[in-house]
Amino acid sequence: MDAGSTESPDTSIRELRRIVWVGGALDKYTGLVRQHVLPGQHYFQWFEQRALRLFLQQHAGRPILVIAHSYGASTAARVIASGYRVDELVTIDPVSWRRPNGVMLRKHCRHWRNYLAGDTQTNFANLVARCGGWWQHWPQLHAHQHLVLDADHALIVSAVLQSWRQGAVQRVA
Repeated sequence: MDAGSTESPDTSIRELRRIVWVGGALDKYTGLVRQHVLPGQHYFQWFEQRALRLFLQQHAGRPILVIAHSYGASTAARVIASGYRVDELVTIDPVSWRRPNGVMLRKHCRHWRNYLAGDTQTNFANLVARCGGWWQHWPQLHAHQHLVLDADHALIVSAVLQSWRQGAVQRVA
């Protein structure tokens, strides 16, 4: 920035890891995950296993954070468990009738944090999760952290991100 410039310097904190988001089955319509993807970050739909594998292969050895919801969480977990290392995996209320090998998943994640939607009221979002093969507390057996938030299957994505922001503000203050 030169002395005559009126622009302020960029004081934002830049994430050094590659950030990958994987949306659930209805994310194409709801945008529950996609709405949080920032420029420079990467987004995959739940059925794009090959593209996710290729991305992880091309960025092997680099720090990668994968954030995935619902069927997308299942997709990301299965891909990573098959041998693709990541720095951190955040699964948000995973759904699928097929679960990955939990031991292998933990082995390929430096840190795996799972969030479970604790709101069990009968509504459309929760019904979709139950019918789709809701993992419930299964990740607790393998994940480094298993956290329950008071949110339904749809609202949990925003609840997770809000809890991160509050934690970051508390750490800075």
